[in-house]
Amino acid sequence: MPRVYVSLIQSNLGRGHHGNFEAVITEGEQLWYWYRDNSNAELDWTPDNSAIRLPWIRAQRITGDQDKVTGPGCIIQSASNTGLHGNFEVVVPLRQANGTTQLHHFYRDNSDARLPWIRGQRITGDQDDVAGPGCIIQSTFGAGLPGNFEVVVPLRQANGTTQLHHFHRDNSNAHLPSPLRQRLTMNVHTPWIRGQGITGASYDVAGPGCITQSASSTRQRSRFDVVVPIHLEDGALELRHFFQERSDVPGPWTAGRFITQSCAGFGAIIQSSFTSADNAGFEVLVDERRGSVVHYWHPNDPSGEVWIRTNRFTILERHPVRAHRAQKVIQLTGEFDREGWNGKGTPRYAFNRTESRFAIIGTDLGVSFPHHDRMYFLFGDTWRVGHSIPNDDLDATAYSTDENADGGIRLTFLPRPPLVPGISQAAFEVPLDGVSWNGNMYAFFSTNHRQVGKYAQMGRSILARSNNDGLDFRGLYEVSHYKFVNVSTSIVEPREHGLPGDGPQLVVVGSGRYRSSDVYLAVKPAAELDEPDGFLFYAGGLDKPAWSPDEEDAVPLFGEGCLGELSARWNPLLGAWVCLYNADWPADRSAVGGIVMRWARRPYGPWSQGDLVFSVNDGLGKFMHLPGADHTQEGFGTDRSADLGGMYGPYQIPQYARRSGNGVQIFFTMSTANPYQVMLMTVNIPTPLS
Repeated sequence: MPRVYVSLIQSNLGRGHHGNFEAVITEGEQLWYWYRDNSNAELDWTPDNSAIRLPWIRAQRITGDQDKVTGPGCIIQSASNTGLHGNFEVVVPLRQANGTTQLHHFYRDNSDARLPWIRGQRITGDQDDVAGPGCIIQSTFGAGLPGNFEVVVPLRQANGTTQLHHFHRDNSNAHLPSPLRQRLTMNVHTPWIRGQGITGASYDVAGPGCITQSASSTRQRSRFDVVVPIHLEDGALELRHFFQERSDVPGPWTAGRFITQSCAGFGAIIQSSFTSADNAGFEVLVDERRGSVVHYWHPNDPSGEVWIRTNRFTILERHPVRAHRAQKVIQLTGEFDREGWNGKGTPRYAFNRTESRFAIIGTDLGVSFPHHDRMYFLFGDTWRVGHSIPNDDLDATAYSTDENADGGIRLTFLPRPPLVPGISQAAFEVPLDGVSWNGNMYAFFSTNHRQVGKYAQMGRSILARSNNDGLDFRGLYEVSHYKFVNVSTSIVEPREHGLPGDGPQLVVVGSGRYRSSDVYLAVKPAAELDEPDGFLFYAGGLDKPAWSPDEEDAVPLFGEGCLGELSARWNPLLGAWVCLYNADWPADRSAVGGIVMRWARRPYGPWSQGDLVFSVNDGLGKFMHLPGADHTQEGFGTDRSADLGGMYGPYQIPQYARRSGNGVQIFFTMSTANPYQVMLMTVNIPTPLS
């Protein structure tokens, strides 16, 4: 079945307060114009919004008998006419007799709806071969009014790649014969000008671009902003932002930050009125993997802020849910375990009674690593007895000498937090993971947390060293503020895992923007842990993996898009790397999100599909608070009875894994938002893996 392409706008045509809807739709190899008269829009919907009463009208064919449309058209209403309604302008790719494709312009004079569509000029040149649809806007630039037309279109290159190019047409009237004739001649005789290449030779374009004219942070000048899908080295796609500052002379196009590297299609961009009066933000919609359409937002201020993933519209490919999902073993932290409590009397004690023994009321995370015959646990923002601001939210360290986790894990907390001089360790600035090397403890921390609108962002990761088993730390260097802000780390022999280098290697599996990132891989010789730099980043390829010293070249291990805390560990009983992470939002009751597991024989893949091993509905009303259904909430002095519980931070403890029946039983810690505590969880993984 052939695909049908549609472009839709609302115009100022029509007899009522609501302008018409105008659409251009492909039908076979032709492009047709459709519209809907909204003058009676108050009759459009029944009270229950169940039925449309106003018809769409198939009005005119735009293209001619000789034309063969190869992709979507793009329509705008322009001011390129002396009438009240301007023109409709359309750009559409057409197949040529020589086998190439060119982008053509068509227009209609809206002063009389009976007028036909007129074939304008070809936009692209003889040397061009269009690789996809174009996008057109009318800008405020040009020698006079009305403003120029601006078009972006992907063009095939001689070397087999595709680049995005900018074309424009000066719509000023100075060069036209007379005002009386200009509307008849402008579209025929005004040439299209080939502008600069947008993407350049460094990028291989994977689809159409979308252009908008925006105001800069000062609102004293405008610029052009474009989003376009780009091929990555391993066959994945990213959606990247490009911009061109405009003044008297247009400057070069600049590559901005990538928006997503889970891209699966095209993107669209506008500038909205949000953020502030002087810094209107950008809004982007993009097709992502797993059949989702996702919204991203950028504040458009001078700070160079990242793109923020706000929400998805839909998701068609949900993670398969395991029949036997993870179960709670015990509650590791806190004084009381309120699961099953009826709200009367005293709840049963939690496994470690951390309030009476260590003055720790509540905490989260609990990432672990072996060091000096002990298993050390790093906990996040910790509420202690007498907790007050600014005491706080300092982290915590504990250890255990237990040899198995079947009945729980006995913890002993160190007497002071893991402090790193010279960095901020306030709320949301937490330990990420650690390794033991050459008798020392190395721990990764996040710092420079900030709020971007209502969205929390972890600023950067740093590495610190302790030579007294976690009592004191000394900061060594920044690890990343880009793709490895949240990390999971371990040390392995490279030959056993297909990794580069000689001697033990630090393996770092990381993510960037908080709950707005994919997963990446880096390695570094363990012997060079004290020295900055030296990381090699996985840049794609399975048979012959590529490694780059440039973090920009790191490509995703798999497409997830919205990923929070993660844990990647080699499990010798499974003979595989296992990655656990919380996907989507931790309190998503639609069961789309949750704790997801993937596995791979090599740390760079190929990684299995994601399986949901625990969803929020598995814990709500049991050990995670469901308002009105249980008494598990903990407020630490505030009423949190209305706050829905959620879960995050699934951190594996592979040293406690054991064979069980027809599989391997693995253990991991998992944080709950309400109550604010850490649980010990277990799940059985059937073997052999498939």
